[in-house]
Amino acid sequence: MNRRHIFGLAAGAAALPMLGSAAQARPLDQILSTRRLRAGINPTLPPMGLFNERNQIDGFDADIAREIARRMNVELEIVQVGSPDRIPFLQSDRIDIVLGSITRTVERALVIDYTVPLHTQSMVVLTKQTGTAVPINTPADLNNRAVRLVQVRGTVGVPWIQANAAQAQVTLLDNYPDCFRALAQGRADAMVDVAESIVIPMRNFPVQWKILDQVLASFWVGIGVQKGNYALRDVLNVILFELHRTGFVNTTWEKYFGVPMTTPIPFNPMF
Repeated sequence: MNRRHIFGLAAGAAALPMLGSAAQARPLDQILSTRRLRAGINPTLPPMGLFNERNQIDGFDADIAREIARRMNVELEIVQVGSPDRIPFLQSDRIDIVLGSITRTVERALVIDYTVPLHTQSMVVLTKQTGTAVPINTPADLNNRAVRLVQVRGTVGVPWIQANAAQAQVTLLDNYPDCFRALAQGRADAMVDVAESIVIPMRNFPVQWKILDQVLASFWVGIGVQKGNYALRDVLNVILFELHRTGFVNTTWEKYFGVPMTTPIPFNPMF
């Protein structure tokens, strides 16, 4: 198995809030004058966000947020958010920025603003070395009536399966541990998901896993700010450029995932 493709975590799709009036975001000068930056981080998506041994929110996102605050010469306040309330927290001015695998989509871009990409997510096929109904060596092998796929409801793998593996048997479950349990117990043969969402739970099951080398799709993940908060967004873009230029993002990624990003962020000074 190619170790460069085994890593990852999380990003379940969040329900979008209804369009409507939002509380006014704190302008950049207020963040600087109060010397406080409020960052929303989801601690249930390890290693992007997690609780450490002191029950404090830590992880890749927290390290990035701390470095952003340091470069802005302000204190960081980490606010716990979940996937469904990330955008509402921005819109209600409970946080200034949001991390937590907030994948760039048109739907979200209608209600929040994004920075340049912080990292990517790469959709891959996870299966087992042995014990599948048929050998699975390429994504095309999934489109077989004998193949049993298991998937978390609402994840990016579901539409891919509908379009590319329509003949397979598909079971939808509510969470990743249940999916991995089904795979480990031989009740399913494979799943399709972003690598960043599967590496942590797969380590909890003593199975000889196999991740296919082909990347089915790549997704771009930025930092979210409230719609129209351009001064803050532009400062964040400059900081993110420096974090990519100096290698801070990649070093922090490998610290938590153990391998480089499957799809690297292109080095680009323009935003």
